Amino acid sequence: MRRFATRIAVGWLPLAALWLTTGCVSSRPGSAGSVGPKLVFRLASEMKPDSRIWEAANLLRNELEKAAPDGSVAAGEIEVIFFDQGTVGSERSLLESCYFDVLEMVQVNTSVVTTLDPAYNVFNLPYLFVSRQEHEQVLYGPVGQKFLERLDRYGLAGLGFYSTGFRNMFYKHDGHPYGVNGPDDLRGLKLRVMESPIMINSVNAIGPTATPIPFSELFTSIKTGVVDGADNSAKIFMSYKYYEAGCNQFTLTEHSTDQHVIIANGKWFSSLEPRYRKRITEAVEISQRQFDRIWAETTAESMAQMQEHGVTVNVVDDKTAFIKATSPVIENFAGRYGKEAAAMLDEIISARSIDDLEDGATLEITTSWPDI
Repeated sequence: MRRFATRIAVGWLPLAALWLTTGCVSSRPGSAGSVGPKLVFRLASEMKPDSRIWEAANLLRNELEKAAPDGSVAAGEIEVIFFDQGTVGSERSLLESCYFDVLEMVQVNTSVVTTLDPAYNVFNLPYLFVSRQEHEQVLYGPVGQKFLERLDRYGLAGLGFYSTGFRNMFYKHDGHPYGVNGPDDLRGLKLRVMESPIMINSVNAIGPTATPIPFSELFTSIKTGVVDGADNSAKIFMSYKYYEAGCNQFTLTEHSTDQHVIIANGKWFSSLEPRYRKRITEAVEISQRQFDRIWAETTAESMAQMQEHGVTVNVVDDKTAFIKATSPVIENFAGRYGKEAAAMLDEIISARSIDDLEDGATLEITTSWPDI
């Protein structure tokens, strides 16, 4: 946590003011006849409602304000003060503010957590999962729990993951009359990627030339020809109307996954009465199932909508060529991120449902890591 402790980011200072003006949030005992909430806390997300990723925090908030199934917490006993749409900061500043006791709970993308824990870079690896079911099995199972528990060392409490499925490639192109079958079909394209060595190397191996630029500049960069496109979910493609920038191809490379995580301040969470901790954990699990249904419906709707706007959807029937091309990115993972991160990768590989893998999908991924 030294990186946080030695750099008091300007971005979280408005949140400090928010903490002072809102007052101390806590669990407070009430008498038998008391009215009103007994536990009040803040939950923050950078997401906007039309992204639908916003629903992760929103569903959790709504569930927490209901009565617990076993009656241990009454309806209205918990009140969640919800800050969304980046009103109190970017995802990075939200994570910092959660650490500094300014916010009790936040929703962030796991890519932001890599600033704390290098092991979380494993989620950026290409073709680590080949089905949504495999992805959810890991996130919601024992391996996902181990990733959440890793946050304890940073004074944070990982509460649960929310899967937002696969990233795919979209771009301007004359078309693929013979389909998309391997890296050669995507060479010559320039695609925007996040500033991440794994993502840059992955996209380069898949075929296009990876070009790191800020997300806020993407639409204009596509329109002016700085890049031909990018990679993201179908919902993000439609929300930002990249078809209006000229993107007419959406190729289902399904090369990496996205996931968000709900994180609480560790000291605050451990101070709660056991029934409140249980209720929060229970509400996360309920909202995960609700979110999975919403995201599946949203993805299907977005795929249909993009075709209505003249976008060609290219299905990749056999991803073996892409998997082989990107396998060095996985094999070199330990050398860059260390033994602990490599051990977590091994955990994922062991937990995956091998029956779902395509031929050669594991492709001799190194599991005997070199000394770092």
